[in-house]
Amino acid sequence: MDEYRELISVLPLDTIKYAFAYGSGAIQQQNEKKSDKMVDFVVVTSDAKQFHRENLLRNPQHYSLLRLLGPKMLAKIQTDFAARVYYNTHVTVKKRNIKYGVISFDDAKQDLLDWRWIYIAGRLHKPVLDVIKPEIKPQTTQKTTDGPNYSEIFDLVTENRRSALHSALLLLPESFSLKQLFHAIVGLSYTGDFRMIVGEDRSKIQKIVEGNYEHLLKVYQPLMNDDARLSVMTPAKVIQDGSTGAIYHRLNLLPSEVLNRIQKNMNRAQKRQRDAEEVIFSLSHRHDVAATVQTAIGSIIRPVSYRQTAKNAFSAGVTRSIVYSMAKMSKFLKSK
Repeated sequence: MDEYRELISVLPLDTIKYAFAYGSGAIQQQNEKKSDKMVDFVVVTSDAKQFHRENLLRNPQHYSLLRLLGPKMLAKIQTDFAARVYYNTHVTVKKRNIKYGVISFDDAKQDLLDWRWIYIAGRLHKPVLDVIKPEIKPQTTQKTTDGPNYSEIFDLVTENRRSALHSALLLLPESFSLKQLFHAIVGLSYTGDFRMIVGEDRSKIQKIVEGNYEHLLKVYQPLMNDDARLSVMTPAKVIQDGSTGAIYHRLNLLPSEVLNRIQKNMNRAQKRQRDAEEVIFSLSHRHDVAATVQTAIGSIIRPVSYRQTAKNAFSAGVTRSIVYSMAKMSKFLKSK
């Protein structure tokens, strides 16, 4: 962990409330060597403009020519487009190659609670390394004057993972294994992502699950234990309540953006205008719940994956974008 904290110590951390490392450079994946990989970070800042101002002074070489626009415009590019993340990529620190994304706390909160973009939320469905930890601090439930506190972020991350569990369970039959559950959870954020067609390792989901089974179990076991409609008999046999009432319950607990998409898609398909409660009640009695939920999630992720990829290329600059794209394509071709 100290190694990863040292890698981002080159950044101005005054406004950073949470930072995590993800991807194959930080999290062990099956048949992969971490030390050979780029390390991916996300940092959550309480003040995007201040972060970019300080980072431009400290690390101007991290930025493409967009640095000439200044911190105000960089913050605007970050917070106004795609998934609200600004990436600097192919940055060398301590002989390691890193990439870091910057997101404002309010945008991270919206994604974690509502699944507005399922971008940062999707990364946190999977195992990550908490480099600046969102630890619970006893009797510190109020916001401090310098922004959100750690316990608030911890709650957001936990709620996001609870939503991932509910979503995955709606995609699964009444009986399944823990590995099948983890495959469903890890796969959520790749639903509709065009990079899984061209650019990403097609065996990525399996590699994440196989390389991080114990980590996934540690993260999701407390949430499963809290679910009265779920019983873990053995790792090979998990049973969930498949009744209409249970399905209705889980549907109502989905993030608001997913529910909005379900309502919109079903009303369009049936050429009717019904409120969300009526749509969800109707869906709970149907046999295409899994497909409907999956379509809704994909309809959020698909356009965001295009836009954020374009934004990343724009922020990285031409040369870095070409290098990054070639590395991705190489991994993709090897996985075929």
